[in-house]
Amino acid sequence: MQSQTKGLFKQAELSLTVAGRWIEDNPHSDPARSPEFLALCDALRRESDGLLDLRVVTRSGLARSITGMPKIDTVDVSDRDYFQVQLDAQTRGLFIGKPMVGRMTNKNLIPISLPLTTAAGEVAVLLVAMDLDRMAGPFEVERIKPAGTIGIVRNDGMVLMRSPMTGNVVGRSIASGQAWKQYISTLPKGSYESDVSLFDQQPRLVSFAKVEGLPLVVYVSASKIDALAPWRVNTGILAGVATLLSIVAVVVSGALTRAFAAARISDAIVQSTDEAIVGKSLDGIVNSWNPGAEQMFGYSAAEMLGQPVRKLLPPDRQSEEAVILDSIRSGRNVEHFETKRVRKDGTVIDVSVTISPIRDSLGAVIGASKIARDISAQIAALRRLRLTSSVFTNASEGILITDREGRMVEVNDAFTRITGYDREEVIGNTPQMFRSSRQGPQVFKAMHVALIRHGEWKGEMWSRNKNGEAYSVWLTVSQVKGRRGKVRNYVALFSDVTVLKLQQEKLEHSAQFDPLTDLPNRSLLSDRLNQAMTVCLRHNRSLAVLYMDLDGFKAINDRFGHKAGDELLIAVSSQVKAVLRDVDTLARLGGDEFVAVLTDVDNVQDCIHMANRILDAFAKPVLIEDTLMHVTVSIGVTLYPQDNADADHLMRHADQAMYEAKQSGKNRFHLFDSAQDAEVKSRSVQQDMIALALERGEFVLHYQPKVDMHTGVVFGAEALIRWQHPERGLLLPGVFLPAIERHPLNEAVGAWVLDQALRQMSEWNAQGLVLPVSVNVPARQLQHPKFVKQLSEMLAAYPEVSPHALELEVLETSALDDIVSTATIMEDCHRLGVRFAIDDFGTGYSSLTYLRHLPVETLKIDQSFVRDMLEDRDDLAIVKGVIGLAAAFQRDCIAEGVETVAHGTRLISLGCTAAQGFGIARPMPAAQVVQWCASWTPPAEWRAQGQQPRV
Repeated sequence: MQSQTKGLFKQAELSLTVAGRWIEDNPHSDPARSPEFLALCDALRRESDGLLDLRVVTRSGLARSITGMPKIDTVDVSDRDYFQVQLDAQTRGLFIGKPMVGRMTNKNLIPISLPLTTAAGEVAVLLVAMDLDRMAGPFEVERIKPAGTIGIVRNDGMVLMRSPMTGNVVGRSIASGQAWKQYISTLPKGSYESDVSLFDQQPRLVSFAKVEGLPLVVYVSASKIDALAPWRVNTGILAGVATLLSIVAVVVSGALTRAFAAARISDAIVQSTDEAIVGKSLDGIVNSWNPGAEQMFGYSAAEMLGQPVRKLLPPDRQSEEAVILDSIRSGRNVEHFETKRVRKDGTVIDVSVTISPIRDSLGAVIGASKIARDISAQIAALRRLRLTSSVFTNASEGILITDREGRMVEVNDAFTRITGYDREEVIGNTPQMFRSSRQGPQVFKAMHVALIRHGEWKGEMWSRNKNGEAYSVWLTVSQVKGRRGKVRNYVALFSDVTVLKLQQEKLEHSAQFDPLTDLPNRSLLSDRLNQAMTVCLRHNRSLAVLYMDLDGFKAINDRFGHKAGDELLIAVSSQVKAVLRDVDTLARLGGDEFVAVLTDVDNVQDCIHMANRILDAFAKPVLIEDTLMHVTVSIGVTLYPQDNADADHLMRHADQAMYEAKQSGKNRFHLFDSAQDAEVKSRSVQQDMIALALERGEFVLHYQPKVDMHTGVVFGAEALIRWQHPERGLLLPGVFLPAIERHPLNEAVGAWVLDQALRQMSEWNAQGLVLPVSVNVPARQLQHPKFVKQLSEMLAAYPEVSPHALELEVLETSALDDIVSTATIMEDCHRLGVRFAIDDFGTGYSSLTYLRHLPVETLKIDQSFVRDMLEDRDDLAIVKGVIGLAAAFQRDCIAEGVETVAHGTRLISLGCTAAQGFGIARPMPAAQVVQWCASWTPPAEWRAQGQQPRV
């Protein structure tokens, strides 16, 4: 009884400890709603055969059911002793409460509570409810019939359980009785005779024992009347015999009692241990087989009793049994040795075996007892450890291991070969000692962020060996966590890819750059011009194309030779490049022809200013072979999109304008289109009208739903501004936003959009629709010094709106001027709970740079690629590439511009199910969104496509 009681209550304590560790390791999860925690609790309940149910209790005393309970959310248990005892620092700890009738189940229960040792959300106390009725069942089988009892008493005398469950005994105290004071409260175990029981007034014979490690006492009693009944028959005849035997009985009864108890304990150990305990005769025939042996070898006792032990030995180990039997017959133990045995299913397992001889009362050996332990897991772990050690030592890739602070604790041989450093030179240092000047700080920042978020970073990096030489590596850095989820080490694995890197850079450079001047060639110029045009068209910006031809260069070439001419071209190209901005492109087409692409040109005056600077740069004298040479240039200029042509025609128009400049006297520039004269006045008028519209409240927001095309889930909407013009009707943003792009009105309109979006989200919440909303944020607004503060105040004004439901979309060209500052601002916004997306991904110059440095969660595939992907292979390749990049960088991906069912079907086959576009829904007023969300279902083709393998 003592063993059973201890095992059951220790199992309850273990369940509380395991559940408590999970809650403390997951402080932000609601355990009652976590599938992982629910599965853990269900497993603990099954382990107890349904005797134990786990519950959590909040700081205010509300108990929440976890598994196996009726559908009752919470019950107030703040008045229960098991909760109140945990409120006092002096008494808190594992507590076995007073038996009670559960308020959730109406069952008789014993409550066992344990406080959480650290803050873990709202949960303050864990509770195990032990089913008292089910618990009493096994004890009922063991008690001495008809009037015997078995009970469990708390160390303060309160009865927790009594079998049989009759009368009003459970919950009462026996501390007032003489037996408690004289025996039970003072002795670890013992027996006594009670003249009158506290509960049924009968004389009883009682044995008791305290449960080791628990505040419990287990007792067994028998009715004295029942025990002596057989002796009352023929009392006269037996009186003389009784006197004679009484002396012997006193001595023998104690020995029998001890022997019986020892036998029961021994049998309980054999039956409950996980180890295989097998008895066999001196000829190797099995004569005992415990449950541990059944579990280990797969044979039942009925299958093995009477069978030779050799049945368990593999063919190559049959000779072991003869050696073992010889040792046993000689009376010698066979100490721990490792060997192999065969299970019933044929599986060979590793075991550790100890065998001892069994002797009779005269000391003669009559058999053997074998204890076997399955050590297959330990042997496999040892083999894996040896294999890991071998891989570490012999790997061709360099491997270094650091502690959690970044100090190196181990390196392999390949590390020494690649870096030139011996192990003793690096242990205790940080990898900063290998840092190369060729490697910028952005990579280290990205690595730090990736390790925190994902536990791993991969990429190329420049490093420095012991000789100071730079080399390129492909590097993978991973976290190694301990049992509690805390980082213990970092492991870096790297391969030297310097030769491949340099060769790749050389090939890429020669394919895109002029070999003489090292300027972009015609191919790279065309690519950059097309990208710049796409950005300008999408964001209503302007660019200038300047076509330049040297004046009189042929005469210099003829007079001084081609070598001098080449040196002159190199010198003047360097002078011109020095006056351009980093975002501009200067290319050489061949001979003495150059083209410059100037981006972000605000007006004609800016273009004229840059053209004059280029004229001055070309005109600066150059010393070539002791000769001071002077050359001028004629420049043709065209502006896009004012000159609404493709890239080839823009070049032709600029070339025509350059011809006009030469015809006009050379050393000058000529504008192909002068329609910009009225631009300044027109823009100023537009700005005044926009300011007035903002004051009058003429702007509105429409919302375009974002959906999962396969499941039909509407997971968000994009807020899009419209101008309800009193005369021109509803105007799209492309008509009016370009006029304020570099004007303070930009921030004012952006702030209005954010406020209106949050207000609408609040109204939808009140209507029962929780719909995340994304808002486009212009670069000027995002980079404003007070943007984060203003955003925080807006979010605070709508507390019912979760910050995680707000997503800010940043155009890919927005942050190129200062990507580090922008990343910092975005990180500050992340701390508020706001998410980010890159809009029109793939249209700018720095898509990969954005992925590496900006903390965004979503990539939006630009609609220009999606719209034409069914007919244009290049657009389809770009769409596939963006989806692949999103997966590789663990970002979400959504496609814009889904206009037909065919577009959606193709996107689903590529692995992108998130989308928006006219084929799903046009932007709509806020009042229509709720009804649309309730009624929209995806086309049958999309639902069916989701069931097919993806291409």
